[in-house]
Amino acid sequence: MRHPAVRWSVLAIAVVTAAGCCYWAATLEQRALDERRTLAAATNDARGLQKALADTRRALSAMASPGQAAVSWSRQATASIDIARARLAALMTTEGGAGLRPHAERLDKLAEAEARLHDNAVSGRALMASDVAFGEALPHVDALDHQVAETIGAMIDTADRDLAATRDQQILALAGALGILGVAAVLLTPTPRRREAESQAAATDEAATPEADGLSLAAPPVVATPVSAAPTEAPAALATPRVELAPLAAACDALARLADGDTLPAVLDTVRPALGARGIAVWLAGADQKTLQVVASSGYDRRLVERFPVIAVSDDNPTAKAFARVRPMTLAPQGGQPAAVALPIAGARGTTGVLSLEMLGTREAGADVVAAASIVASQLATLLEPLPKADAEPAELPPARAELG
Repeated sequence: MRHPAVRWSVLAIAVVTAAGCCYWAATLEQRALDERRTLAAATNDARGLQKALADTRRALSAMASPGQAAVSWSRQATASIDIARARLAALMTTEGGAGLRPHAERLDKLAEAEARLHDNAVSGRALMASDVAFGEALPHVDALDHQVAETIGAMIDTADRDLAATRDQQILALAGALGILGVAAVLLTPTPRRREAESQAAATDEAATPEADGLSLAAPPVVATPVSAAPTEAPAALATPRVELAPLAAACDALARLADGDTLPAVLDTVRPALGARGIAVWLAGADQKTLQVVASSGYDRRLVERFPVIAVSDDNPTAKAFARVRPMTLAPQGGQPAAVALPIAGARGTTGVLSLEMLGTREAGADVVAAASIVASQLATLLEPLPKADAEPAELPPARAELG
């Protein structure tokens, strides 16, 4: 497929088709948003209706009780019934709420029962008022409340099924767009012109071979210099080691001689450029071995370090995983985020913390960086070694551990 018109036609068809699939996915998303808004409004109306029914139930029960202000409770019951009627009307207009229409007359019967209850309560006929309240009015309230709960539950289930179907259609639309673009990319990828390459190679061989009758005997023979004989320079990127060993060795020596925990950040300032990291932090485990907290860092603003959270060992991040699994964890650069490495600080008496690094720029955390950082973590393990158990002989705590622990 080398004709320009055909290639442009294929590209245009692929782009238009992929755009149509994306538009379909966007339309489905807008429809899902509209359905969620409708469901939210219906849920709000249902909650308001149930609250009004609860207020009505309380007012009717109070009216039937002796010694209560029947007139005041009657006003509250009437207001609650009016609110319930408005909420029910709004709920019946939504999709899925039409099943409540046969129950709308319950509010009318409830209003009639409330009027009879008011008359009996005001006239002092407490027994008749109780019969009206608990035999006529409250059953209407309970039945309507139960029906509203069932209706809103059915609406939520229907909305969940519709949303799942919409998501499946969106996945299908996006997969179709990607598939069309992939097929177009395969069709538009230029193929090597094998025959033209073979003819050009043959012409080159013929031009390089001299004819016997045209060769001058007086001319000295020409010796071709092999390409491999020419000296070549190794690329600078390959000649430069990724990890600077001299500063790393000096930093390990400084860690071995460390006597004050306050000087650990200065040593980390030496380790960080040697590993090609933009930031490095030492996380120390709590006494319960369930949390990790930064105790020293390099390359980060002090205000940012103060905001570092106390993370749980069970969290889903490289630092917590390195501590829990006692092995290095790496994270490749993605989405503008640099590569990261987390190494457990483990000694003879267990794991005490984690050494975490963020690489500089787009640099990846290769095996050399992980190995060099493991050396630093091992050196830190002797500094952050946990205290012996209570039944063991007490050992003297190095000053650096006292500052960090």
